[in-house]
Amino acid sequence: MLTIPKILAGLAVAGSLLHAGETQRLSDDFLSRIRSEAARTHPSAVAGKHLAAAAAHDTRAVRLWNDPMVGLGFMAAEKMMRMDDGDIMVSLAQALPKPGMSDAERRKMAAMGRAETQNARTSSLAAGAEAARAAIELALTDESISLQQTQITWLAAMTENARQMAADPMGSSTDALRMETELAKQQQMLDAARRSREGYAQKLNLALGRSLDSPWLGLNLPATPPAVPLAQAEIARIPHANPKVRAMREMAGAANAEARIADRERLPEVAVGIDSRIYSGGDHRSTTFGVTMTLPWLNDHSYQAKIDAAKSRELAAGRNVESMRREVAAIILSAVTEAANAAAQSRAFSGEIHEKARQTTKSIEAAWISSKAPLTDLLDAARMLFSIRLEQRRMIAMQLAALEELHTLVPNR
Repeated sequence: MLTIPKILAGLAVAGSLLHAGETQRLSDDFLSRIRSEAARTHPSAVAGKHLAAAAAHDTRAVRLWNDPMVGLGFMAAEKMMRMDDGDIMVSLAQALPKPGMSDAERRKMAAMGRAETQNARTSSLAAGAEAARAAIELALTDESISLQQTQITWLAAMTENARQMAADPMGSSTDALRMETELAKQQQMLDAARRSREGYAQKLNLALGRSLDSPWLGLNLPATPPAVPLAQAEIARIPHANPKVRAMREMAGAANAEARIADRERLPEVAVGIDSRIYSGGDHRSTTFGVTMTLPWLNDHSYQAKIDAAKSRELAAGRNVESMRREVAAIILSAVTEAANAAAQSRAFSGEIHEKARQTTKSIEAAWISSKAPLTDLLDAARMLFSIRLEQRRMIAMQLAALEELHTLVPNR
């Protein structure tokens, strides 16, 4: 059972929504390129392509005619007998194909080849999703670092205000000391976030098969949440778009062909042959044409049991397709719900909630500067505003992760 990954759920760093220097936004085109690169280089995806190619070779390997059999024998007897009957015996036998057997075998191998192609697609989608999720984690970390940098800039300005207030004969140095402590703590958190960023960048490089020290520009999450597809529409696409379901449907087709093969095996096998006798002195003695046939009726119960077993496997394969469809549908419902919830929370945290928190912080800041509000109120308000901004970005990342899950289940391509 697949689960939606939680993107940096406990991250405790922040900063502004603007990055210094060049940045790259996580657009659909950018994530598509990331997925494609991962699918080209990931070992599991490459292995899946080789298995699909092997299955195609297996289909071409199905033959209509079995190899002919050639025999050679010698007679050990008196010369007169050898002269009369011939002392060298040459035979050639060819089994005739059973009606429908080759076609059933070819249909079975073709279905298994198509199933392997879908399995290879599953591996490619999984590799692409792994890289895309790593990019989302890195982008959220970059957003968090930028928020934290803005927070530190604000704290530095407030610390300077506290120092100036402490220089007043009627002022106190307590606020200045507390602000300096808060500033130092936030700086340590920023340093830790930057170290974490290196790890997330290496994780993305690993997913793409690049050198671990390959550099990455800053990544940005989308400013607003993308649209969330309808669950019913996505579930309706499962039979045509989900590679696991399609692979299982092909295996059900292979099981049907297997039942046909079992039915054809109970037919008698007919072979034609030629036997020729030659005297070693150079004269031809005789040539015999013959037909041989197996008698499968003695083992009819065994053939029937094999047919019944093949039909049971075919019925089971059909039920497994439906079981997988329901499992995928359940995951789609969870992914769509999580994406919708994350989008709603993102919009809430970027709208009225954020505006009220910003105005509250601004009002308390002015009151603190005029000595009408305690420092604790200012710090609490600033932390709340910081938390709201970070949560809004985290919700965007969670929505992208849920949409990425949907992409692996019902891809658009």
